[in-house]
Amino acid sequence: MKKKGVGKKIGKAIAVVLACVIVVGVAGYFAGGVNTPRAVTGYRAFLANATEYIGRGVRGAIKTDNDYTGYTELAAIPETENGYVPQGYCYCEAAGAYVLSYYHDDKASVLSFVDAATGERTKTLHLQNADGTDFTGHAGGLADGGAYLYLCSGNSIYRFSPETIGALPDGGTLVLDSFVDTDVRCSYIHCDGTYLYAGEFYTYYPDARYGTDETHHMQMSMTEIHFSRLNAYALEALNAAFDAGNGMIPIPAFACTTPNLVQGMARTADGGFALSTSYGRNTDSHLLYYTDVTAREPAYYLTVPGGEVPVYALTKDTQTQSLRLPPLLEGVDMKDDAVTGIFESGAQKYSDGKFPLNQICAF
Repeated sequence: MKKKGVGKKIGKAIAVVLACVIVVGVAGYFAGGVNTPRAVTGYRAFLANATEYIGRGVRGAIKTDNDYTGYTELAAIPETENGYVPQGYCYCEAAGAYVLSYYHDDKASVLSFVDAATGERTKTLHLQNADGTDFTGHAGGLADGGAYLYLCSGNSIYRFSPETIGALPDGGTLVLDSFVDTDVRCSYIHCDGTYLYAGEFYTYYPDARYGTDETHHMQMSMTEIHFSRLNAYALEALNAAFDAGNGMIPIPAFACTTPNLVQGMARTADGGFALSTSYGRNTDSHLLYYTDVTAREPAYYLTVPGGEVPVYALTKDTQTQSLRLPPLLEGVDMKDDAVTGIFESGAQKYSDGKFPLNQICAF
């Protein structure tokens, strides 16, 4: 009888502890969403990251059907047969060419140019640092700003002119000797003629391999947390920063919070935003369309030298469409009022994926 009494007491104590944990957990969950947007609480960040981490694993294990629609093939992606993995992409108006950036696990990163009229590769350029060493950065994004082309890698954005490109032969070397730094880990860039946008990719791993600055982690609503940010730099101010010397940090005109897994971005003709999201060779990509959030009130403001910068929110309530696409969609841009982009699934590195697509496409 004594032992049973002790067992009951232990059972009650465990029940009380569990109840307290549940109450505290629920309170912490809802408290994290009060007065949003705000810096995300540790508890909410843990829940969001754990959910995303588990969900990503489940999605990667389940291969969905391959009945993809909503894209048109424009031209084959060159250089994948040589072990290069395509990352960044833009359409260069002056050259009438698609421009692609690549990384290689054992060689210098490269740029390739594909004639938009014929679909043929016209040249490939090897990238080099100013000190003469190979540029082996991820070469994550490309943008056509008219007077200049821009390339991003890490926290830096590089600049070079179409004239410089035109003077180089196929197989030539492009020296990346002009750059500015940013406070985002640039995974993609885009230019709409007025602003250059630089954004970061986020997905959770315990080793923070795709981590972002904790100041970018914001609770946007009771159910939505954003861990990444997109900066918009006025082209005139950005080029002034380039002209001032390497390593300058330009101040954005505005910024946007973004969801996880963003690989590319384009500003559509109506002022809306298109985000390409993907991760995993067996997992669907998505092209997400949003309204022009800059027409709304800012979600909050960033304090910067000389004042404040408005931050807008690319949250689910501003999303208008989600297009399901094959795995590993990367950089996107605008051409003829349509979103165009590339996939990295055609690279040799991902040849075992469920739907290799070695094409530049329109959506």
